Amino acid sequence: MNITILNGNPTPSNFDAYLAQLETRLEEKGQTVNHIALRDIDLSYCIGCFGCWVKTPGVCSTADGSCEIRRVMIQSDFTLWAAPMHMGFPSALLKRALDKTIPLIHPYMVVDQGEAHHRKRYKTYPRLGLLVEPELDIDANDLDIVTNIFSRIAVNFKSRLEFSLTSDNPVEQLVNRIVEGPSSYVPFEKGLKPTVGERITPPEHLTIFNGSPRGNKGNTPIMLEQFGEGFASVPGHTYELYNLNRLNDHKKFTRMFSDAESIWMGFPLYTDSMPGMVKAFIEALEPLRGRENNSPIGFLVQSGFPEALHSRYVERYLEQLASRLKAPYLGTIVKGGGEGVRMMPADRNAKLFTSLQGLGRGLAQNGYLNPELLPEIAGVERYSALLGPVFKIFLRTSAASWYWDSQLKENGVYEERFAQPYAMQ
Repeated sequence: MNITILNGNPTPSNFDAYLAQLETRLEEKGQTVNHIALRDIDLSYCIGCFGCWVKTPGVCSTADGSCEIRRVMIQSDFTLWAAPMHMGFPSALLKRALDKTIPLIHPYMVVDQGEAHHRKRYKTYPRLGLLVEPELDIDANDLDIVTNIFSRIAVNFKSRLEFSLTSDNPVEQLVNRIVEGPSSYVPFEKGLKPTVGERITPPEHLTIFNGSPRGNKGNTPIMLEQFGEGFASVPGHTYELYNLNRLNDHKKFTRMFSDAESIWMGFPLYTDSMPGMVKAFIEALEPLRGRENNSPIGFLVQSGFPEALHSRYVERYLEQLASRLKAPYLGTIVKGGGEGVRMMPADRNAKLFTSLQGLGRGLAQNGYLNPELLPEIAGVERYSALLGPVFKIFLRTSAASWYWDSQLKENGVYEERFAQPYAMQ
């Protein structure tokens, strides 16, 4: 059996020794192990260009070490995601690598487990497991949140999560789980409800961090600007917006975060959670963890999935992040079907923009998010049992794939859209 270990430990530590022992024991049992230390690989951040879907189907448009990660992963029988926890979530290094594996799936969608998920590109995908090294302040809720998210990542990568374990467990237990195969799978919790934010004294200034890897060209900043404009429409209220894709400015942004009166952070859903560069910024906030009087913070998460439910899992992490920072949690604005906002004419976005402005204005006037506007922005939470089959039929039509097909044709690669560049020959 070919086993891949994606080691997301950013700095040498005892976690490496644990993984080295795991590798040795697996090889003693006759397994072939590819142990990839991600910190030793030239690995750029995913910038959300979708070139891997519409320009070079199945291959990242950026030439870096992620090519080898994808090749080894898709040709393995089992892949272990392994990383220490930082700020309540596996390392930004592992998240950066996960973001670069989306070429292994299609932009096209199918109905899986009653939800919209991506279509598979390859015939088979590896079995999957998660191993984390816990932080000192980690608790059962943190681990449940992470397990739920990685269980959903596994579904989108056409596989199932077989276990979610910590490095506190004996290596032999992990070896047995990998070699013996699954006795069961780790389910993700269904039916998550939106979180509820706190009410605070209305702030007069809002510092907004845009976590779109596209910077100003994404859908996220458009929504954040509308929210900010609504906030600033109240006399005496102002906002400013900063792009987290300016990686060299993260230290400066951390200081701004520390000094802000109130904060909003927005990003697109990336492999069922935050983009790698956003996770890197969150880790830069670690010196503020547990500090008294941290600023109130709220979030916006938008995704290309039509149902809002996809973002409810990372929403739980964001609520926990605010708690870890001892910052009042103002809530999370979730928007499903957000990928097309930047291409829509103004009249098509009018309802969304009005609602976002209303939320911003309400925060400035009342100090909380209007709960009546949040579901209007979220859109479809989950397709009902009645609408599910209809949606399934729709996904088989040319209209459902038009957005991606038109770009593939424009780039002259439509005939290569089903390419499998890493398939074993």
